[in-house]
Amino acid sequence: MSRARIRQLEAFHAVLQTGSATRAAELLRISQPSVSKLLQELEAETGVRLFERVRKRLFPTPEARRLAQEVDDLFRKLSRIEHVANEMRAKGVGQLRIASLPALGFGLIPRVLARFRHDQPELRAVLSLAPSQRVVEMVASGEVDIGFAYPVPGKPTTLERHTLAVLPAVVVLPPGHRLARQKELRPEDLEDETLVSLGREDRSRDNMDMLFDKTRLDAAVAVETPFAAVACELVAAGVGVALVDPVTAYFYGDRLEVRPIEPSFSFDFGALTLAGSPPSSAAHRLLDMVADAIPMATSTLRGSRSHRPKKHQRS
Repeated sequence: MSRARIRQLEAFHAVLQTGSATRAAELLRISQPSVSKLLQELEAETGVRLFERVRKRLFPTPEARRLAQEVDDLFRKLSRIEHVANEMRAKGVGQLRIASLPALGFGLIPRVLARFRHDQPELRAVLSLAPSQRVVEMVASGEVDIGFAYPVPGKPTTLERHTLAVLPAVVVLPPGHRLARQKELRPEDLEDETLVSLGREDRSRDNMDMLFDKTRLDAAVAVETPFAAVACELVAAGVGVALVDPVTAYFYGDRLEVRPIEPSFSFDFGALTLAGSPPSSAAHRLLDMVADAIPMATSTLRGSRSHRPKKHQRS
């Protein structure tokens, strides 16, 4: 829409608000003849008579009242755009909306956000935790600016995935557990152990089952949970042992024994953004900080091995 058309609609809107061209001119801080000219141009270009002129007074036609509804919506949107722009100028990055799978959202991302806000205290962030499939939906619908998730089948083509790290599963054990004497475990070592497992909705459960099938082990699962953090809490309470991602295990390193297992299976952490729409500077910086934080955290685990893509690979 051209600037000239917006000026015509501003004059039209002002006349409807004030009831006269003279008061509209005062509102717009232009002359009354200028208002009249803008209205005449609008009527000429649209081919619609908008006002009846009776004794130098303007009376809106039915067509004008219909057009007024759309113009009101337009100026509300323009006002909102101006408000958001002013807010961004005043606050810098404005608001950053984030969705994350629990494996990153319970511990790592809150710590990254704390560092982020220390450098940019004006940042306002909204962090939501959800399963990976829901994170994908939230990014695709524009509910959030950036999402952190495992790969999911049928990722929409409107999304771009940035691989952050591919990490092997680790075993978490209660303090003093007999297997803690070993530096590295094998699946056979868990044959007589009671397992706390991630739920069927998590692809890692299928990967764990395949690992045990290959080694012909019949693992006894005592409790299933969709959250690795809950699995770690159950292990700390003495329910059993668990195979979880090393990011979650890192945050329980002072309460649990953590050991690598070989062979293992992988957790593929990635970030999601809208394809063709570059992330905001805040979202891009957060993505970089999370990508840096994952290997830094997991490298402190004894025997931890991880693959960090060169920067974040897109898929």
